[in-house]
Amino acid sequence: MAHVLVVDDDAGVRSLVRLSLELEGHEVVGEAADGSEALAMTRAHRPDVVVLDMMMPGKNGADVLRAFSHCETTARPKVVAYSASPTHLELAGELGADSAVLKSGDMSDLLTVIAGWAA
Repeated sequence: MAHVLVVDDDAGVRSLVRLSLELEGHEVVGEAADGSEALAMTRAHRPDVVVLDMMMPGKNGADVLRAFSHCETTARPKVVAYSASPTHLELAGELGADSAVLKSGDMSDLLTVIAGWAA
């Protein structure tokens, strides 16, 4: 079981990801609608994994990854970049995301990545 923070500006996407994770036995420790909330919730809840939308208003996923790059490796959660844009996922990899999953793909892709880290 992983403790997961879900970050997406679309409440419907956050709900879908939350439900899918909970059905797989993971604990969703919070939901954030933008990068600023994501950073604050990461400090407060110390999730194992952050599912991070790359395209959000205000602080976006790239901003969050840049902030995470300054964390000690032991304090930094695993990050799954989650985006509809392959270009944004490529950028996420360059900025240190641990994995990248297309939103248009099957939800099982996201769940498989997180399950691998929780094992």
